Amino acid sequence: MENLVQNMEDAGCSPQTIAQICGLYDNGQIQEVIKALRGHRLHLMESLHECQEKVDCLDFLVWHMEKEKKERNL
Repeated sequence: MENLVQNMEDAGCSPQTIAQICGLYDNGQIQEVIKALRGHRLHLMESLHECQEKVDCLDFLVWHMEKEKKERNL
């Protein structure tokens, strides 16, 4: 159980989520544990995609500024 809790903490699960999953695990509801873990994974992936979009916007802005700088130096 200690490894389960540590792994969930490392994955950024909230204390409430950890308590919920541990309760499910203790009750032998492994399928529900898997469902909850997949739900947290989905949340993390959505956050990752949102951050990637922001990085892409910044990359475009930097590219645009570099292009403008080169054009002004001509």
